[in-house]
Order: sequence, then structure tokens, then C-alpha cells
Amino acid sequence: MDGLTQSGESTRGGRRWKRAGLTVCGALAALAFLGCLGEAYVRLFPPRDCLTFLGEASPLRGPFAPDAEFGVGYRSWQAFRDDNPRLQTYLPFDSSADARPIWAFFGNSFAQAPGMLADTARARLPEHRVFNLGRNEHLCVRLAQVRLLLENGLKPERIFVVLMPLDAAVLGLDPLASLHVTARGALTYRPCPPDGPACWLVEHSALARTAWFRTGRQHARPDFRAAQLNQGVEPGLLADLDRVFGALALAAVEHHTPVTVLLIPNHEQITGGAPFGFQDAMTTLLPRQGIDVCDPRAAFLDRRDKPDLFIPDKHFSPLGNRLLMAELLRHLETVGARVPTELDPS
Repeated sequence: MDGLTQSGESTRGGRRWKRAGLTVCGALAALAFLGCLGEAYVRLFPPRDCLTFLGEASPLRGPFAPDAEFGVGYRSWQAFRDDNPRLQTYLPFDSSADARPIWAFFGNSFAQAPGMLADTARARLPEHRVFNLGRNEHLCVRLAQVRLLLENGLKPERIFVVLMPLDAAVLGLDPLASLHVTARGALTYRPCPPDGPACWLVEHSALARTAWFRTGRQHARPDFRAAQLNQGVEPGLLADLDRVFGALALAAVEHHTPVTVLLIPNHEQITGGAPFGFQDAMTTLLPRQGIDVCDPRAAFLDRRDKPDLFIPDKHFSPLGNRLLMAELLRHLETVGARVPTELDPS
């Protein structure tokens, strides 16, 4: 009986191990199937936030081409026109019935958004025609736009480039050397792979690549933070800014057009006491390129009604934009430029 009992227990134990083995194999097979399914799906439909790091595999399309000076430019004048429908309202440049001198504004949403600086100038400076495209672009694209417009007949009395710390953050995270314009004309960035064996996995698996991109470590300078620009500008980023603004300065000189860079302080600098390291660096760099610099920080810091200078999303309120315009006009007067009369300066 003891032998039969042991034999039965051994048989039952073997069956349990067999069932356990089958369960494990089934689970592994299910995981493998789901992994293959996920891999296929991510290859066919990569997440949108990963598209700018896929290089030539990215389905994104655009109007751009590589550029030796700005890193990115437009592949043609027609591509630029097609991408900026607002430009049509200013064309043709040489046959406009409006003979007023042109002030051309480039920059982020503090210049381009409705009610911001360009619209404020348009409403308050009737002696001038204001040109702006109404779009927020990568810093290098904005500067390439200036050159392309000058080459194709825009003759502004002066060009204004709005610049804030956040504008340089795109180059702080992904510098000029990491920009890659695809054959489809899209602006993308060369990702940095992880070290060690994970590099092979990221290069060969769409799932692993997506997971790596989601960590944020694929950027050329993954530890860069925009807030550090208030403290100053590290040498690599400063070199990139020197290069692109140097190219802007050359284009402006070639077309006999003065450029003023308007260094707008951000919300943290005006209301929170953050330092002005970025502005300090640019007021040193830009004049060496022959670019005029307007730094209105003192006027904003001297205001007691600082909260009234902003709307809830931290853009300038009408009061903030009027103050900015007044400081810009005051600056132009100090450098001997022609200063138009401001309508209702109150």
C-alpha cells in the first residue's frame, strides 16, 4: 500500500508540475503575442509625441529644408507662402497702395498672439504699417523667415525680434547639431540612445524606443531645464545663439535693415524676483553682432501694480503691452531712430 500511495502521490505531483509548466508557457506565449501585437501597432501608429524623434521614419511633413546658418529654413519661397496664408495680405511687397513705413515683428506669442505687441503697435502707431505672421515658430525658423522675407522683397524700416528665456529653451534641450530636416520637409531632432545593451533594444524595438522617449532622456541635453536660463546661459547654448543671431545680423546688413531685439522679461522675473541671467548674456552677445537691444526690465520692475500687467495665462494684459510699447519707443528715441507718434499714449 505504501508503494501504491507513493506512486499515486508522485503521479499527482507530476501532473501539478505539468499543469504549472503549461500555465507558465501559456502566460509567456500570451505575453509574447501581446508584445508582438504592441510592437506591430507602435510601428504602424507611433505616438504623436514621438514623431519628432523618428527622423526619416517620421510621417510628419513640412515646408522646411536644412540650412547651413539657421539649421532649418524653407525649401522655397512658395513653400513659405503656402505655410503662412497671412502673408498674402502683404503681397506683393513692391506694389502696395499703403506707402507707410513698415515695422516687421517676429517672435513668440507675446508678439504674435491677438492683442499682443504686434496688434498693440498696429492699433497705436497709425503712421506705420505693422507686419507680422501671427504664428509662433521655433526660434531658428523665425530667424530664417526674416532672411527669406528680405531676400524676396520685404523692405521694412526696422525689424523687431521679441526674445524671452523660453525662446532659447528649445535650443537648450535640443541644440543646433541635433536638428534634422527630413526628406518630407519636417523639422525633427536626432535622439540620443541609452547606454549599454538598452541601446540595441531601443534601436530595434518600437516599444522600447517609445518607452525611452517617454523618459525624456532622448534629448541631446536631457537635464536642461528652461528655468535655469534665468540664472544664465551655458556655453554650448550661447554658441548656438551666437551662430543664429550672427546669421540674422549678416542678412540685415546685406539688406540695409536695422534689427532691434526686444528682451521681454518673463512672469517669474517681473513678479517673483527671478534673476535676469539670460537677458544679461544677450545684452553682451547681440551688440557684438551689430544688433540693437532693447531691455525694458527696469520699467516692469518699477511698477507697483505688477499683477495688473498680466492676464491669467501670464501673457501681458493691455496695460502690460502698452508699457512694453512705450519702452520700445523710448529706447528707439535714445538710439536716434525715427520714432512715430503713439496714438492715445495714456
